[in-house]
Amino acid sequence: MAAITIHVQVPSRGWLHSVLAELAELAPPSNWSISRVPFTLRVVKPEAYTPQIISIGPLHHGEKNLQSMEFHKLHYMFSLLRRNPNAFDTLDACGMAIERLDRQVRACYSESIKFTTHELARILLVDGCFILELFLRFSLKNLRLKDDPVFNTSWIISTLQRDLALLENQIPFFVLQWLFDVAVMKTDIAQEVSNLPELALAFFKSILYRNQESVQSISRSQFFHLLGLIHDSYLPPQPAHIQDRHAMSTQPFVYSASSLREVGIHFKRDTTRSQFDLLFERGVLKIPPLLIHESTDSIFRNLIAFEQIFHGSSQFVTSYFIFMAYLVSTDSDTELLEHKGIIENHMGGWENASFLFNDMSKQVVLGDFHLAQLCRELNQYNRTAWDKYETTLKRVYFRTPWTVIALIASCALLLLVLVGAVVTVLSYYRP
Repeated sequence: MAAITIHVQVPSRGWLHSVLAELAELAPPSNWSISRVPFTLRVVKPEAYTPQIISIGPLHHGEKNLQSMEFHKLHYMFSLLRRNPNAFDTLDACGMAIERLDRQVRACYSESIKFTTHELARILLVDGCFILELFLRFSLKNLRLKDDPVFNTSWIISTLQRDLALLENQIPFFVLQWLFDVAVMKTDIAQEVSNLPELALAFFKSILYRNQESVQSISRSQFFHLLGLIHDSYLPPQPAHIQDRHAMSTQPFVYSASSLREVGIHFKRDTTRSQFDLLFERGVLKIPPLLIHESTDSIFRNLIAFEQIFHGSSQFVTSYFIFMAYLVSTDSDTELLEHKGIIENHMGGWENASFLFNDMSKQVVLGDFHLAQLCRELNQYNRTAWDKYETTLKRVYFRTPWTVIALIASCALLLLVLVGAVVTVLSYYRP
């Protein structure tokens, strides 16, 4: 996309000259997919969106607390490139190609990137090569070095999995794909790897819940970045209620899990469906299992943030957590779903899970509520059940004045018996 060109005779007024200079450098608006997390979401839990040990891309590059990984990035890039017959030529080709992609790269970000074309290309080259080498060493253990602290330190891999899934820590996927095609697929290890999406998902596998069908379908799709890949891997291949996503401008009320159980609704762990594809049929609510661990909060907050800033994204993750916030409102609700195997809580304590769902939906704007039809079905079932109870109560106990009198008399007699029992116990223990 070409920059906007303005031909005008610049007046002597300094402020106008400055504005026109800025307009001359202004690029056309684009459908960007990498952005700072909106303030309304970040203020709820800032640490969920902030990298802990590594910066990827330009948004956090140069921050002092992330400098220790820069040394390892260069080592990983060197290991990746030297597998090629001529490492120098490969490095040069990759750098020049990324520079040629400069305008497309910048269009992926919601804000102006402060780095020059050369500086931005270096950031993307080093970070992209590091990511690819990390994925390769993770999947192919024979590539790991004996003295590699990344794999020899227990907590680093899990932290990298978290940091590489942050919205603000992304580089365009087409950059990764280009580097993969040049620096990996033209080497001897090409036959040991299938494609980049599957290689990436293998790295995140331990913190995600996906069935094999979603992996196969995702490998044939196109995405914006690694977080977008994770997002799309969660989407149902054929969502049951996608046709109803525009049915309501606001989400309908849903009763809690404990309340739904009281009216006869059963809960079932469903491993045949995608994570956010829930189904209600014949009085049974089928929900795929959700793994809750130390990275769950950060990953899903960033997936929700991605859905908030990128309007081309389906809001399945947002819809799911808003629905679960209704369904899991107390610790007893969480305990019920844990007992059914729907929630696998590796954090310890039911209070963590119940807080997770309710806190996740704060300050969220929902456009497409994909579970609207499911909510209506549950609410209708709940109302129908209570109508049946009310009808039974009227038919059995309030059929005639005499049955009403008999019910009142029975209740009064029961109350007198209870009062008598309490008086007897108190008199027995009275000194």
